[in-house]
Amino acid sequence: MKFEKDLKVPDSIPQVGIEQAIKLMETGKLYRYNFSTNFEEDSGRKIIDRELASEVAKLESEFSSYTGHKYAIAVNSCGSALFLSLKAAGIEFQDKVLTNAFTFTAVPSSIVHAGGIPLYVECNQQYLIDLEDLKSKIEANPDVKFFVLSHMRGHISDVDAIQEICNQAGIYLIEDCAHSLGSQWYDDKIEKHVPVGHHGQISCFSSQSYKLMNSGEGGFVATDDEKIAAYCILAAGSYEKLYKKHISRPFDEGLFESLKPEVPNFSLRMTNLTAAIIRPQIPTLSEKISQYQQNYNQLANILATVDNLSVPSPLERVKRVPDSIQFNLVNFTSKQAEEFLRQTGSRGVTMQIFGHMDNARYFKNWKYSFEDLPALEQTEQIVSFACDLRLPLSLNVEDINLIGYIIKDVIYKIVASENRIDYKEGLTDNFQDLDEVVSKYDKWVSFYDEEHHNNGWKILLNHFAYTLNSYLKADDKILDVGCGTGLLAKELSSYNLQNLHGTDISKESLKLAEKLNIYQSLSVGELGKKLDFADNTFDAWVSSGVFTRKQVPLNAFEELNRILKPNGLIMVAFRVEDDDYYYNKIKEYCNQNILEEVWKTRLGVLKSCNHDLVILRKIGNP
Repeated sequence: MKFEKDLKVPDSIPQVGIEQAIKLMETGKLYRYNFSTNFEEDSGRKIIDRELASEVAKLESEFSSYTGHKYAIAVNSCGSALFLSLKAAGIEFQDKVLTNAFTFTAVPSSIVHAGGIPLYVECNQQYLIDLEDLKSKIEANPDVKFFVLSHMRGHISDVDAIQEICNQAGIYLIEDCAHSLGSQWYDDKIEKHVPVGHHGQISCFSSQSYKLMNSGEGGFVATDDEKIAAYCILAAGSYEKLYKKHISRPFDEGLFESLKPEVPNFSLRMTNLTAAIIRPQIPTLSEKISQYQQNYNQLANILATVDNLSVPSPLERVKRVPDSIQFNLVNFTSKQAEEFLRQTGSRGVTMQIFGHMDNARYFKNWKYSFEDLPALEQTEQIVSFACDLRLPLSLNVEDINLIGYIIKDVIYKIVASENRIDYKEGLTDNFQDLDEVVSKYDKWVSFYDEEHHNNGWKILLNHFAYTLNSYLKADDKILDVGCGTGLLAKELSSYNLQNLHGTDISKESLKLAEKLNIYQSLSVGELGKKLDFADNTFDAWVSSGVFTRKQVPLNAFEELNRILKPNGLIMVAFRVEDDDYYYNKIKEYCNQNILEEVWKTRLGVLKSCNHDLVILRKIGNP
């Protein structure tokens, strides 16, 4: 299966923004100061609403209201906002500036452009600032004056701790919130969540195409400091008395006039055209955030079953706005990681690994910022296997399921390709009695999951669960027949099939299955005998790796049909090498109009045998 949508597509622009942009182009008033009104502190809102070319001024006011800052200054990019912030904070030539080793090149570039020298702080497995390394860097560089804290890809570090560390060391904190607009941090003092971006004296935001708001390019400086705000307004390109055309500003003319001779004009203004595109997106942010979170949570849940993949969890006090997902490949070699990228990309799920020499987020590519390559072994190890995947709003539930399926399918196949045999001890063809069956599986428990992880069996289980998800609802009652340690249930639950019940002959296997906290109930049951369930109990029953080698009596189907609701589904895997022993019995039920075959496919995941996956529907009671 291949994913066909473009994962790089930006979010669309609201129609009202398109119409306003056209009006502005028709007048030619794209310059942010192409209107006549000067604003005073008591100016009414109706005055500004009448001015067509006041889009930037209105945007700054609306944006500061959204983030909770006193002042916002709109500029042409977040990189420009970071540069202006450092200049406003008083950076001098060759001042040392701490920043993340895991971030985008725009961050160290802004430091270099402002005349500073970046000092890189290690990240941890959650992509967050390593607090101990931060303390060590400050101790080793007592003359460091600034910290540009990047909330890279919306991963929010412990901002309370960082703020305290900076305060104690006299370090000026600037937050790079390019990826964290709409994210929240729980404030213990007021006992509620607040917008991220209020721990630093200045915060910088982005409206580049792949951010929460899309204007192609654009950025904001946000602050509560009136001197910083005045500096940035002037430095961005407000000359003479044009600062009076800002709504979101300090209303102290003396402050502006005293600063004006000392502040260079960097001409980094945002245009009215850009602002017209952004403004109608602000009222949509709540809905967009909810959709991003839903898509992210769905995909993270699908990927949670993969042993060779880890999706870092945010800090408990953080509510993220994830418009992308990052995960670490675990116990993979560099060769396997490259093969993972190749295979997922060929199936339409294009992503990147941060630690590539062609990736602008890899610190080794920032040679402009250092003479000697910094020793960042921890970050190096993490970013070398850290994958990055965009999750645009255009994706729906089915898209997310398919993306998750492809990622898991590729990983399971790469792992299986390293395995030379299916089962080290082989499989038993014949059991003398029930006690021998139970003994076999009770002993197998200790390495059952590992063996099936290595031999490729999870490829079948993933395919099984992904396919069944299209036929069932999340709350449908499903019986996992021969559930074992719960390998199939883990895959089913990852695709949001939650009402799972299991039965198995091995009590030791059920003990492990119970620890998963996936099943609503578990019971010991012997196939071929009466099961402890009422008639028409389940919406579906599923089974993989059970009906094989003629080890289950054929009359087991009668009992399983009894407990299945009319129109209920069966999904079962049959070993092809059994010469249709079980499949022929199923066909008898179909010929008797008890079952109907809905779907069938053949899947070869083990080296020793193949399997037919079959879905049937119950159309009448036996």
